[in-house]
Amino acid sequence: MIKKYSKALKLIFKILFSGGAIYYILSKLDLTQVGETIKDVNPLYLIAAIIVYITSILGSTFRLNSLFRTLPLHIDTWPNIKLYWLGLFYNFFLPGGVGGDGYKVYYLKKHFNTPVKKLLGAIFADRLSGLSIILIYLLGLVYYIDYELPYQGWFFILIPFVSAGYYLFLWLFNKNLTKAFWSVSLWSLVCQGVQTIAVILILKSMGAEVNEYWNEYIFLFFLSTIASAVPVTLGGIGAREMVFYTGAVYLGINEAQAVATSFLFYLIALVSSFPGLYFVFKTNHIFSEFGGKEIDIPEFNEEEIAVEEANN
Repeated sequence: MIKKYSKALKLIFKILFSGGAIYYILSKLDLTQVGETIKDVNPLYLIAAIIVYITSILGSTFRLNSLFRTLPLHIDTWPNIKLYWLGLFYNFFLPGGVGGDGYKVYYLKKHFNTPVKKLLGAIFADRLSGLSIILIYLLGLVYYIDYELPYQGWFFILIPFVSAGYYLFLWLFNKNLTKAFWSVSLWSLVCQGVQTIAVILILKSMGAEVNEYWNEYIFLFFLSTIASAVPVTLGGIGAREMVFYTGAVYLGINEAQAVATSFLFYLIALVSSFPGLYFVFKTNHIFSEFGGKEIDIPEFNEEEIAVEEANN
């Protein structure tokens, strides 16, 4: 009973936090200007951005699978992609509950009988690798933004420490995960780089002054990605927009265009998750390639995952 109330309170807090952030931004911005910016976008650039973003999703599936293989958990490429896409869809539409990661853990536990603790560790290591690479990109990019910071030209020397910190986490949590350190780091570099291209295409679609301000927009994009990963909002809603708006004010770039960039990126990520909807209704198709037949997975039970996680 206490857990149920706790979950409800957390969900209410996230809704209020996201709503408050959105309200603050809307109270500061000219909505007409934001609407005009979005209305005038070039749809061809947005379609290209969706294709590019989907490419980053595929790269992320290989990154996660390289961690799974160290557990050892061997999943063929296509079933792994299908399961990953299902998780993406749930992350958007069940952000207040266990989310897509919980579903992935549940199904893999049921199918492969892999300990929940190992699965959660691999998935958390996957998320952390993305955040560590984003931080590396930020440390390298901070020198080029048009804003004075103390020791601005020396931030790059922290890059090796970020990588070392991520390796140390893998070593402390599960030494086997360190076998995937280089492959995971490389996939993260590629995936975040590809997403950067998607953001540039979004800016191009709005006719933004990419040649003059692209460093600032990309810098804010990376910052907003870190902010949206902090579990205080409803699926990151509000956090990303707040960073774009506040950062635009400090960096002297178009505020409406910055918020529009944030909104369009969220929309592209949302649209790109739609293939996972198919597996919501056809979950047994995810592992149908194993043994040449469909495998029925019992109905998901969030409480069961919580119990198994505690026991492991």
